[in-house]
Amino acid sequence: MRNNSPKKLIEIDTVNLYRTQVGAEGIASEELATLKSELERVHQSLTVKSSGGLDAEFACLNLHDHMSASLPDMESMAEAIRRFEEVAVIGIGGSSLGAKAVHQALAAIGATTSSPALHFLENVNPYPLRKLMQRSAEKVAVICISKSGGTVETAVQYLILRNWLEQNLGKSRARRHQWLITDPERGWLREIALREKIPSLPVPPRVGGRYSVLSAVGLLPLAVAGVDIQALLAGAAADAGRCLADDPKKNPALEIAALFYLLDIKKNKRVSIMMPYADPLQLFVDWYRQLWAESLGKRMETRSGKPPAGTLPVRAMGAVDQHSQLQMYLESRLDKIFTFLAFDAWEQDLPIPLSDDDRKFFPYLEGKKMRDVIEAELQATREVVTGAGHPNMTLRLPSLTAHVLGQLIDLYQRVTVYAGLLYGINPLDQPAVERVKKLAIKLLSGGKGP
Repeated sequence: MRNNSPKKLIEIDTVNLYRTQVGAEGIASEELATLKSELERVHQSLTVKSSGGLDAEFACLNLHDHMSASLPDMESMAEAIRRFEEVAVIGIGGSSLGAKAVHQALAAIGATTSSPALHFLENVNPYPLRKLMQRSAEKVAVICISKSGGTVETAVQYLILRNWLEQNLGKSRARRHQWLITDPERGWLREIALREKIPSLPVPPRVGGRYSVLSAVGLLPLAVAGVDIQALLAGAAADAGRCLADDPKKNPALEIAALFYLLDIKKNKRVSIMMPYADPLQLFVDWYRQLWAESLGKRMETRSGKPPAGTLPVRAMGAVDQHSQLQMYLESRLDKIFTFLAFDAWEQDLPIPLSDDDRKFFPYLEGKKMRDVIEAELQATREVVTGAGHPNMTLRLPSLTAHVLGQLIDLYQRVTVYAGLLYGINPLDQPAVERVKKLAIKLLSGGKGP
């Protein structure tokens, strides 16, 4: 589905992160200025390490340029998958969250196709798997996604679904219901693809799972759902284009990373709350949580005696969590940073009808629509949060489109990498996660695994 309307950029308002707005809990312009040489250094590092195409260390930041050549093959593969009624997208974490978030957002406004239905199978959970297996195998396709090719949660679900397809269709026909996305050269899934001649797409080797939504990992399932994946990449390119300077006043990703870093190490802000005032963005926050937590939650071995890097990412939904979490946020410790997400334009809205009896109780709703209410809720929360001394920022999305979501994805990937470089840690690895994976395998092996 193509959207030819003018492509506006996200409005990024960071003013409430500064001392001028929130007092001593915010960052003074002078404090940001002291980072000048450090910001120039990390920007240069990001620039160098993201050049060189898909072989670059930060290849995830140039996918918007290098995936375009793969789009015709991807669209052709998506067309073949669309002949099925149900598509199981098997993956976990970065192999699922990005595509799931974009799909949820655009499905909410009707910018995806209703058929086939996408089923994101992530956790080791028999209930959704059993439900899917109640369908006719003739109507079900499987997209299995694992960069390593051996993620155990993904492997378990793929093995069960593959066996179900083979039992119902025979091995030869079952192959025509399967597509794999994995490492281009090695791993269990790559061996299956080669041995069984199952159609497959590569994950660029230098692109980690949580940074992979703009690769085939996210693009193929989204193309199946009818998402304009070319616009998604164009949106990422548009954001990259506004982040070229080493001056935080001219590079929003660099400014956000610098401010969040300073708020952590100088103001002890340990919790980063993202609060969208739009239900379609709920899963985007889940994608952000993994990106931020897994990239930045690291021990800083080179900084003896310093606390670990990173802030704890938390999702809150406006206006729902004004009635659950906001009391704690406003009157507990001043250890929080807020990011509000809001729409400038709602593709769908409803007027609020009032009878004469209703008007007596709700005179302030006269002539209002639903978007007026959610906007008032946002402004009220933002004002009270600021008044309580909590640093906060607001991202206003001009609309809800693939292009705008591409901007958001690129923005937060850049912010995360910049922040990692400022902390002096590797934003691409996840050593603690790897330890858990190895221990789980050891336990499954009766204590004899790695």
